[in-house]
Amino acid sequence: KFFEKTAIKFKDIELHDTMLINLINNKSCLLTDIEKHIILTIIKNKNSTKTYIKKNILNIKNDLETHSLESHLSRIRKKFEKIDTSIKIQSKNDNLHIF
Repeated sequence: KFFEKTAIKFKDIELHDTMLINLINNKSCLLTDIEKHIILTIIKNKNSTKTYIKKNILNIKNDLETHSLESHLSRIRKKFEKIDTSIKIQSKNDNLHIF
């Protein structure tokens, strides 16, 4: 509930509920709840893991083979492009980095 009422700022973006806003050019787009939770987790933990997100956000068991997280990350990256932010999410092996 705390995150829903507070805007979270990271570099040139702001997350306000499900709205993603570029603070420099005021471009915005809507996020799904899952996309919002993924972004917040990566921002909060700086070096998050795919395993953690699959287990705690997507509720996917480790032994289940799925590309669900990759699909969510792809959509998030497209939304970052849409609002022209310089922020990138990089995935390497099990690690996720935002910069």
